[in-house]
Amino acid sequence: MNGLGQSAGRSIRLGSVAALTALALLTPGLAAQDDEAEVHPAHIHSGSCAELGDVVYPLTDITEVGGDAERTGAASAIPVKSSSTVVDTPLQDLVDGDFAINVHESAEEIDTYIACGDIGGAVTTDEGEDQPELIIGLGELNDSGHTGIAWLGADGDQTRVAVYLVEPVSGGGASAESAQEATPAAAATGADAAAQSVAVEIKNFAFNPAEITVPVGGSVTWTNDDSTPHTATGQDRAVLQSGTIAQGESFTQKFDTAGTYEYFCEFHANMKGTIVVQ
Repeated sequence: MNGLGQSAGRSIRLGSVAALTALALLTPGLAAQDDEAEVHPAHIHSGSCAELGDVVYPLTDITEVGGDAERTGAASAIPVKSSSTVVDTPLQDLVDGDFAINVHESAEEIDTYIACGDIGGAVTTDEGEDQPELIIGLGELNDSGHTGIAWLGADGDQTRVAVYLVEPVSGGGASAESAQEATPAAAATGADAAAQSVAVEIKNFAFNPAEITVPVGGSVTWTNDDSTPHTATGQDRAVLQSGTIAQGESFTQKFDTAGTYEYFCEFHANMKGTIVVQ
C-alpha cells in the first residue's frame, strides 16, 4: 500500500494534475471498510464512458479515506474517497484496448453510475523510475456531484490502480436576504454583465456554437453536457486555458482585448471553436 501511495504521489506531482496532489498523498491513510460507511463499487469496463460494455476487471470498493476516524482541522475540508487494486493485466494492454473506469452509486443501486473516465492519455515514466504510469480524469455522471482521478501504474504483467473520488460540498454563495438587499445600481450592473455573456454548450464532442462573437469586456461560459471531460484551450494558451471541464461543470472567462481567438479541446483535438472579440 505505501509503495502504491508513494508512486501515485510522484505521478500526481506532474504539472497537468498538480491541483490534485493532495489526493495522492492521502493514499497511505486508507482505512478498512466500515459497514456504515458509504461504499461505491468500481470496475474497469470494456468500451467507453459513452458506451460501457461488460465488466472486465473489478476494482476494490471506494470508501472515504480515514473511515470513521475523528476529523480535525477545517470543517469545510472536502472528504476524499479512495481505493487501490492490483489488476492482473499489463498497463499497455489497458491503454491499447478500449476500456473505462466506472464508479457506481452503491451495491443496491448498481445501475446508477456516478463517475467515469476513459483509459487513455499520456503514459509517462518519472525520472529514476522504470515503470510507466498514466493518470486519467473521472467525470461526473447523473448529477452525482462526484469527480476524481485514477492513477494506473505498470508493475510487470500487472497494473496498480488507485482511484480518488471527491464530492465537493456546495460553497456558500450570496444568501437570498443579501440578494434582496442589492441596490438598483448593482442589479443594473449584473444585467449588463449578463447581456455581455455568451454561452457555449459542449455536447456530442463539439462546441455549440463553434463560432461566437462577444464585445470587449464580455465573457464566455462553456458548459460540458457530454459524459467525458473536455477543455477549452486557446491556440495561445496564455489567452485561454480552462483546464479540465468535467461533465455538468462550467468554465467562464472574460475577454478584455479585441481579436480573433482560435481554441480546441486538448483531449479531443478535432473539437475546435473561434471567439471574435470586438
